[in-house]
Amino acid sequence: MKAVIYPFILFLVLIHSAVAGDWPQWRGINRDGLVQSEKPLSQLPEKPKKIWQVSVGKGQGGLVIAGGQLVMCHEKIVNGKPMETATLINATSGKMLWETPYSASWQYTNVYGAGPRTAPMIDGDLIFCQSAKGVLACISMKTGKLRWSKNYEKDFGAKWFGGNAPGSSGTAASRHGNNGAPVTDSRYIYAPAGGHDGASLVCLEKTTGKLVWKSGSDYAAYAGLMLGEIAGMQQIVMVTAANMKGYRAEDGRELWSVPVKTGAARNIVTPILHGDTVTVASHTVGTFQVRISNSGNGQKAEEVWRNKDVRTNITTPVLRDGYIYGLGASRGKNSEFVCLSHKTGETMWSQRGYDDYASVIGMGDTLLIHGSRGALTLLKATPKAYTELGRLDAVSQISWNFPVYSDGVLYLKDGIKDGGNKLTALKLH
Repeated sequence: MKAVIYPFILFLVLIHSAVAGDWPQWRGINRDGLVQSEKPLSQLPEKPKKIWQVSVGKGQGGLVIAGGQLVMCHEKIVNGKPMETATLINATSGKMLWETPYSASWQYTNVYGAGPRTAPMIDGDLIFCQSAKGVLACISMKTGKLRWSKNYEKDFGAKWFGGNAPGSSGTAASRHGNNGAPVTDSRYIYAPAGGHDGASLVCLEKTTGKLVWKSGSDYAAYAGLMLGEIAGMQQIVMVTAANMKGYRAEDGRELWSVPVKTGAARNIVTPILHGDTVTVASHTVGTFQVRISNSGNGQKAEEVWRNKDVRTNITTPVLRDGYIYGLGASRGKNSEFVCLSHKTGETMWSQRGYDDYASVIGMGDTLLIHGSRGALTLLKATPKAYTELGRLDAVSQISWNFPVYSDGVLYLKDGIKDGGNKLTALKLH
């Protein structure tokens, strides 16, 4: 498959490290939902300026940005076939620089339609895209050329069952494809391949796609991976369809495991790493925290606290100054925005009136929240009380795409099944 190069653009971009304004991967530079080196918003404009808007394909994969260039993955028709396609876009003008198809598209039947579910990743000159059909592709950011691709099932023996995983029950019984976001370090990319045949998690060389190791047989969920040092051990934390586990980055050895069993095997949250603690939210068991410590030749996870009333279905919370902010409700719907103590799990406050999904971006002492129905809300990040600083209704159409905020501009992608898919740049600062 060849990249489509738009002839009116000539450019050269090579990014070796993240800089101010970059949001190069799922949930930002540090995968924590926090904007780096940006002046916080103190209010929302009554009518944000639309800098540009372009039509794009279907998908709910989220956006990333580095060096003033946006990368998005969406569904495009290529030679009459729906294909997941990576696209590089100039963030200032909205002009498409190249497009590269990398996988056949999974055809969803729900309201959110077809296309990818995972945000791409920019790592230097490399762009990594994971398709819903379990293809991991590496693309040159400079040229748009496909460098390598791997199929989780064909190459590693992984299986993806989603809500059909053994032991699953509940309403999410349909197969929704691979969704969890991979993570990289200086040499390797770690990807949530699926399950079966010891391929729950795979480690590949970034530049070649060569398999370094594979580990585990848990079925994958819809959760992004986290990489960090916990209790002196560099490890990947992975939430699977039924557990949360730590794998040693060096060789894939399982270090610890705790159950996170949901009614539909659909854990849709990225864990929060802080010191030697890991905090995770679930729509079934609530929000809880474990502390990781060394034990003999391995490690153990001990529960610190559990808040059964704060259950989140999709949204990953943000940790700011000792407090956790995100969606959660005790009545079966994610209609409340909540604040929890990271130390104790105590609910500090809750506020109704929110969608079942929201993207939460922290910047300074404020929180920017984009709801799935298009509302944009600015909150003060304080445990004292729910403090709304501004709200804009319907800045976008229905969407699960995680937006990015860079240099005072919010980039939003709509994602509607039957048309209306738009990528919009809104000036907020």
